[in-house]
Amino acid sequence: MTDETNMLHQLDFSYLYLGHARIGDRFINAPGTAVHPLPGHPQLQGELHRLKDACRRAWRGATDFKVDCEGASYRVSTMDTVDGEVFVLRRLHNKVASLAELGVPPAYIRQLMRRDLSGLVIVCGAPKAGKTATASAFVRERLVAHGGIALTAEDPIELPLEGRHGDGVCYQTVPGTDRVAALRATLCLGARMVYVGALDDAPLALEMLQAALDGHLLITTMRADDIGRAVTRLHALGTRVLDAASMQGLIADGLAGVLHQRLVPGAGAGPRKLETQLFMLRDAQSARNHVRHGRYDELATEIRQQMMSMIHSNALAERMGATR
Repeated sequence: MTDETNMLHQLDFSYLYLGHARIGDRFINAPGTAVHPLPGHPQLQGELHRLKDACRRAWRGATDFKVDCEGASYRVSTMDTVDGEVFVLRRLHNKVASLAELGVPPAYIRQLMRRDLSGLVIVCGAPKAGKTATASAFVRERLVAHGGIALTAEDPIELPLEGRHGDGVCYQTVPGTDRVAALRATLCLGARMVYVGALDDAPLALEMLQAALDGHLLITTMRADDIGRAVTRLHALGTRVLDAASMQGLIADGLAGVLHQRLVPGAGAGPRKLETQLFMLRDAQSARNHVRHGRYDELATEIRQQMMSMIHSNALAERMGATR
């Protein structure tokens, strides 16, 4: 950012904090980084004023919603502070990128595109790591590759997935307050692939794992620092309403894979790059046995070995393709 920044689209931000009467409008570039005041250029301040007005009109008491303003879309959360309501905004992309464009390695894409893939797939990472973008790309590319129907249950809807993708079609829905009932209804509508927004409550976790056992492909996102923590968090969610042994069995049989991602600084002043790790439980009988018996701490070795095997197999396939 420079003092010459005079339009909102020129501002590189991770979160905008708008509407605080005393502190003023602020932004950060990434979670945990320094907080900055917004530049005072009149054109930018006019945009911010209109954006705050749009947030107030769309708010209606919700804590999380989407706003479209002057050609850009934002995901908005609200904070009820001592001095009044503050809107916290993240800018949304207006198109779904491909997995390759996002930076997912070909070895992982090959696994995620397998026709026979079923079960629960979790895309995990820190806030603002691009989990929704990856999950959406996953849905779109499977539709292009294999056709069929995909349904989503998202609130708010962040990326434009609804429509035709190759021989496949995606319908996007907003689930309402009862996400479990919405998922049950969605599963009766003929779609084999279902994308559910952030997995963060116990009944929904159990419902998704049960659906995974019935042959559906369920895709969701979760906040977790690595693959092992995503698996243990899934266990912790489920054991709020189910005994530990039963939950371990559900995860062992229903969890197909976990993709962890994080954004790291690029070279010099370049854009941040995506780093990913993928673990497919369906291909790792010993790992499933560890999960079934609650030995989550023994997954780390399995994860490393499988990723090395995937990369080696992909390199071999690429060499064979190059010689044809």
